[in-house]
Amino acid sequence: MSSRGQARTGEIKRTTSGWAIRYRDGRGVRRQRGGFRTKAEAKQVLDDELRKARLGPLYRPEVTLCELVEVFMEQYQGAPASHSWMRQHLGKATAVFGDVPIGELDALVIARWRAGLPETMRHGAHRALRQVLAAAVRWQWIDRNVATDVPNPLHARTEFETFGSWEEVDALAHELGPFGPLAIFCVGTGVRPEEALGGDWTEVDLHAGVFTVRKAFAKGRLKPYPKTAGSRRRVPLRAKVLDALARLPHRAGVLFPAVGGGRIDIDNFRSREWIPALKAAGLPHRRIYDMRHTFATWSLAAGMSIFTLSRRMGTSVRMIDATYGHLVRDAEDQDRGLLDAYDAAEDASGHAAGTNPGDEDDRGAYGNEKAPRLRGFLESG
Repeated sequence: MSSRGQARTGEIKRTTSGWAIRYRDGRGVRRQRGGFRTKAEAKQVLDDELRKARLGPLYRPEVTLCELVEVFMEQYQGAPASHSWMRQHLGKATAVFGDVPIGELDALVIARWRAGLPETMRHGAHRALRQVLAAAVRWQWIDRNVATDVPNPLHARTEFETFGSWEEVDALAHELGPFGPLAIFCVGTGVRPEEALGGDWTEVDLHAGVFTVRKAFAKGRLKPYPKTAGSRRRVPLRAKVLDALARLPHRAGVLFPAVGGGRIDIDNFRSREWIPALKAAGLPHRRIYDMRHTFATWSLAAGMSIFTLSRRMGTSVRMIDATYGHLVRDAEDQDRGLLDAYDAAEDASGHAAGTNPGDEDDRGAYGNEKAPRLRGFLESG
């Protein structure tokens, strides 16, 4: 082996007293250590030293998890709500591994720690730990993220309880008194509760029947949505929602103000208004967010496509399918009826529905003989 090869890979050799290793450290200085009882023991130490040399002087596996977390949070650029979430979930890891050097963490202890957490906390806590260890890898404090070796599946979704009819929603709205229009608005539009609470009258067009979602209010903070965010969107207002808005006594400022002015704190609203109103209306307990689930459930039952629903609710098609996919499958009969109706219309007229049987050129603007069928389908749709 050449000296250049030895400098790059290191060397293990037999000595009179056992085994020894030779290598160059991160500064290029030749090092030699001996006294190892077995070749395997020597190789383990050599691999560790070569890893340190590869990472260079930044290699800091002796840093504890608590120290790493503090450095990570100092440079964390997330929103205040994300910052709070990260602190909360990292606290689950530092409570157990806080004084452990990050170089000594392994997949087995992380897997056991994750399994011991409450089910609803496992995914978030593990995700936060993986994120902070990934930062340590980027900074070359350690060479690999052992948390990625542990699977991190999402916990089973909590079943939501939707309203059974508008009669139930109206009963709740009646008990909510001045906050009743808020309930009708949320059920009728599917906006997130924090988006409704963040709304202003400048974002409502009663003539066009549209509410433009531009911001959200949560935890005492008004968060504007950027122009490129999927959450920023136009939501059509059905007649029932327009009627509820027409009953509001004001037409300026905050759309749904608190009793004393300003914006509604959702936690106070839940305990002081929402839960008592449900009990007074004789309705089973539901979460405030179940108003949004009700909108999605009713929309799918009405035949709205997943794509359109995702646009209206400001979320992804994937999330809609994951949350409400079973409801979409329940609508298969309705979809089949729509397709059968299309086929029946074609058979009755002798040509594709929505096309002109007198067209001499069946190729049309679409450039092929199937163009009228496609054009008719798009126009009828």
